[in-house]
Amino acid sequence: MAIYFAEMDYLESFMNYISEKNTGFVCCGFTKSDSLKEYAKENHIAVLLTDSVCFEKGARHINSEMTVVLTERPDTENPPGVYTVNILQPVDEILREILKTAARLDITVAQSVLSSSLNIYSFFSPVGRCLKTSLAVAAAQLLSDRDRTIYINLEPDSGFSVLFGREYDTDLSDLMFYLRDGSHDSASLMLQSAVCDSQGISYIPSVMNPGDLFQISCDELIRLFDLLQSNGYKNIVLDLGILLPGFERLLAISEKIFMPVLNDSVSAAKTSQLFSYLRTLEDIRIEDRIRNLEPPFFKDLPGIAGNMRHTEIGRYMAGFLYGPG
Repeated sequence: MAIYFAEMDYLESFMNYISEKNTGFVCCGFTKSDSLKEYAKENHIAVLLTDSVCFEKGARHINSEMTVVLTERPDTENPPGVYTVNILQPVDEILREILKTAARLDITVAQSVLSSSLNIYSFFSPVGRCLKTSLAVAAAQLLSDRDRTIYINLEPDSGFSVLFGREYDTDLSDLMFYLRDGSHDSASLMLQSAVCDSQGISYIPSVMNPGDLFQISCDELIRLFDLLQSNGYKNIVLDLGILLPGFERLLAISEKIFMPVLNDSVSAAKTSQLFSYLRTLEDIRIEDRIRNLEPPFFKDLPGIAGNMRHTEIGRYMAGFLYGPG
């Protein structure tokens, strides 16, 4: 990615932000059009990012697969290969639009080095209203303090728009579409554009259409995990809202499995039936690895958009992740 802005401070802040996000793009910055032209003579430019002033000064004549122009008038008609993005928005939204466009165009990016290990922490339960999501998010926040962590919610109605107070134009189903039908590069770019951040963790907005969740196979989720690993994630916290076909395979590859339950007869009956099914599996043995959680009453229970680390539920979850102390 070549980035051309006249102001050095603006250029450096943009380059630093893109580098921190591990997008896969190798960035080269320029404040002079002559330097950019010389670079373009010897190097292929996948994405050229500039503003409307610099575009008119010379960037319009640079060959690239995709030119992104930051402007206050993004709805103007553009030449082929030129895409305008509203400059009057936060930098994370600007980058999100750039990555989504690059994904649609199947722009090639540098491949990240695979991390040496990937840990999956699965939360599931046959019982409702057992604090499963709150415990999973608390675990994700705690894990993110040590390694790069992403939280994935597989519930048909997660309520994320209300809980996080924002609307999403890209969700898990969009990402799975690119993973099925696009290249690894386009899926990686779509992943970067879809991921949101909250309290130090990354998360992928869950499906907006509940029916989309039932179209996702276990094999596709495993491909998603591979993609996440190639993008530098060390921990995945998986919040299983429904038991998708093949869910036992997801549990089998998990580092730790947590099953919140309630202390009543209905909860005990549902748990007993689930374990009876798991015992019928010949090739997968996971029953002994499942850790039952019976959460106590928490006087102070923050919403999942809040910081749970030093709350009662955060300390409770830390005990199961790291042990006492």
